[in-house]
Amino acid sequence: MTETRRLDGFVSDLLRLARLEADDFRLDIRRTDLGALVEEAAETWSRLCARHHVGFRLERPNSPVLADTDGFRVRQIADGLLEHALRMTPEGSPLVLALRAEGGHAVIQVRDGGPGLSDDDAAVAFERGVLRDRYRDIRPVGSGLGLAIAHRLTTRLGGTIAAGGRGPEGGACFTVSLPGGTAG
Repeated sequence: MTETRRLDGFVSDLLRLARLEADDFRLDIRRTDLGALVEEAAETWSRLCARHHVGFRLERPNSPVLADTDGFRVRQIADGLLEHALRMTPEGSPLVLALRAEGGHAVIQVRDGGPGLSDDDAAVAFERGVLRDRYRDIRPVGSGLGLAIAHRLTTRLGGTIAAGGRGPEGGACFTVSLPGGTAG
């Protein structure tokens, strides 16, 4: 059954990536309160982290962070990065979802207490399957498509995404910057 679930997830990821590459891929751009969006994500991911004995923390300003974007797609990006981080984070280590408005952008970070990324890893983190192939015999890996999907979604939204080797929690740090973010 686990192998079936893994294959289903892989096929689903492939289809998602193929749709992102299609010319008719649609976005539903509207004024979005990203603070509410990360709050909602935090409810889900704090429970998942608790099941894996990983400490979850949400960092966000008290005021809303607003952006003209597709909230559903932003949530997909956050969920993909959080799923990746949870897979890498050992028991007792932290996982952080952070949001801030900075220089006309909304910035979302996912940081973990896992093994982190080397400079070589960070340089290829969003290429399909590279990290999966590099680490499949060493540590838990997914389909090898999740970070590529997060990258493609971010660029479709006009934003940028970066992978950092070591965040404040000791592990990887993924930073998404979306245009038009303002503190409300």
